[in-house]
Amino acid sequence: MKPKNVFTRRKLLKAGLAGVALPSIASLMGVQNTALASVLDSKEATKAVKPARIVTIFFPNGVSLPPESDASHKDWHWFPHNPGTDYTLTNTLKPLEAHRSNMSVLSGFSHPNLRSIVPHSCSAQFLTGADQSKGYSNSISFDQVFADAIDGTTRFSSLALSANGGTGSLGRPATLSVNRDGALMPALSEPQQIYNRLFGVEEAGPEERRRAIARDRSILERISSQLTKSNVRVGTEEQKHLNAYLSASNSLEKQLERANEWLNIPKPEVDASLFDFDSKPTRELGTNYMRTMFDLIHMALLTDSTRVVTYQTSIDGGSGRGNQLPYAAGLSLHHHQLSHSAARDEGGWERWAKFDQYMAERLSEFLTKMAETPDPIAEGSLLDNTIVLYGSGTSKTHVGKNYPLILAGGKNLGIKHGAFHKFEEERPFNDLLLTILQRVGVETDSFGDSQNIVSDILV
Repeated sequence: MKPKNVFTRRKLLKAGLAGVALPSIASLMGVQNTALASVLDSKEATKAVKPARIVTIFFPNGVSLPPESDASHKDWHWFPHNPGTDYTLTNTLKPLEAHRSNMSVLSGFSHPNLRSIVPHSCSAQFLTGADQSKGYSNSISFDQVFADAIDGTTRFSSLALSANGGTGSLGRPATLSVNRDGALMPALSEPQQIYNRLFGVEEAGPEERRRAIARDRSILERISSQLTKSNVRVGTEEQKHLNAYLSASNSLEKQLERANEWLNIPKPEVDASLFDFDSKPTRELGTNYMRTMFDLIHMALLTDSTRVVTYQTSIDGGSGRGNQLPYAAGLSLHHHQLSHSAARDEGGWERWAKFDQYMAERLSEFLTKMAETPDPIAEGSLLDNTIVLYGSGTSKTHVGKNYPLILAGGKNLGIKHGAFHKFEEERPFNDLLLTILQRVGVETDSFGDSQNIVSDILV
């Protein structure tokens, strides 16, 4: 059977992929490959042939929304001024003009539980909407709901990225992904580290890794068995901790099982020279860093290493490396200072908006690459089969309403674009997350405090 997409060298050059080792991803272009064939013959064959993907990009501290009384309101307000299909992008989102037929600007969404409680930790609840009124708590993030639904389809069930890496703290989270037990999932931050995880050659051979997996499973089973037997002898609080541990153990067991299944399937060979491993989210190298992170996300999707990605560009508030990105944009204040000085300083709103514009430029570059890359295992481009969610958990700093949101891609998944949708009432953000989950094939009628799907963005 003829492959649906054939990668010519011209197409590879256009998508910036000429450095990819073609024999290693030959199977992704219709050439027989035993390793990939074994995956396609599995119970996940249908999902592998017709992939659906989600990429979530979060930025902190909201956006510049100058009031009507300010001279910059007309040209530098993040949201367009006229809803509908004839909307006009202001200077802020002008870099995305070429993508307007493949994206939607959304206004009016927020998490009801977070509207009056907006500490510098909203990234941890951005994809959950969990109630914080009685202290910190959390629930599974929507990206992990999808990852669980397709677990085993790809080598990595999900990929969590951020400028700082790790989990951060409850007051300054450094990741968007939250597991089923409400625990933050650590993110990767260094380009070399991400590349090694996705494409690097394992130091140990298959047999050595198989023995290590078997040893870990044996230890896990022994500890879990002992804890299960001791459950009847502990109090309520201790029982909660034990249950959480056992739940985490089950997740680890699944990871070990998946690692074992992929032992004999080699990682894709991707030319390391395609990426700038020296880039950092600093004043001088911030732009290179963001481009490299997006290049790695793009390659992770292209090689079908994962279908679920989250990327947090910076930590909420004034800490963290990503907070220096405005300097890379030619501005003289860090991100948090920009947001707080906008209403105080003359020209402050426009200065903040120019950083929003800089971020829109980076998003546009990523969407262009996704749109120009033919999907190797499905009809259309990578973007046609990927839903990209871009936004923040505040409209302005500390204001937990009217999230600035852009939804892009997913044409082959039933997403309709080309409009600015302005919801007058504060609509639960989980309505949008539920709608996305359904579009990528998750069979569920609710997510968190969702009420209805967002039919406005559906074909």
